[in-house]
Amino acid sequence: MSEEVQEEQELVAGELPPVESVEELSCIIQALVFASTEVVTLKKLKEILGDFLDQAQVSGALRHANEQLAKIKSPFEIVEVASGYRFRTKNVYYPYIRKLFPDSNPRKLSLAALETLSIIAYKQPITKAGIEAIRGVMCDAPLHNLLDKKFITLGQRADTVGNPYTYITTEEFLKYFGINRIPDDLPRLTEFSDILNSDFLIPQYPIQKQMPEQIPLQESTKQLEIPLEAGE
Repeated sequence: MSEEVQEEQELVAGELPPVESVEELSCIIQALVFASTEVVTLKKLKEILGDFLDQAQVSGALRHANEQLAKIKSPFEIVEVASGYRFRTKNVYYPYIRKLFPDSNPRKLSLAALETLSIIAYKQPITKAGIEAIRGVMCDAPLHNLLDKKFITLGQRADTVGNPYTYITTEEFLKYFGINRIPDDLPRLTEFSDILNSDFLIPQYPIQKQMPEQIPLQESTKQLEIPLEAGE
């Protein structure tokens, strides 16, 4: 058995050595993010490396990683999304990658679904009645569409007459749009249509195939809801 293999086995079986530099932390985080099929959260990094880690240290290590990747003109970068970290290819290489996945169709949305998703993203948690008060029309079909695509899910019941369900965006929504924090990273309302209908998005993770749980969409439309203020 070679010394290198023996050392690797000892690392797996025993305590991990202390991280001694930003460069070393940067390499470890890159390895973990590269190997993971899901976004790697700060919580997961702490579980692996220890509670000494904080957001500032991880952010510094990722800046260092991206600086090194830029120096070698790498087509990859590490980004923060859905409260975690993942690799992605730079936008300039999209036309080539799109040809690699000719059967991967972006999940385009109708205008009605787009408007509904925009309202939920900016006003969540919000009831069906609240959405309809803003849009001025019924939204059963758009809600079913968004639930099926796993962009939204049920939130808590509202403390209003009838205690209707509210709707909120999901982690799948964050991943698909490359959003880390709401509302800070949300695109402008006028950008939603361009993003969703530009053939620019390819899912970064396998889409869950199981159907979402049946969601009750019938709600009282007679509740008092606060519409969007002028200019919002």
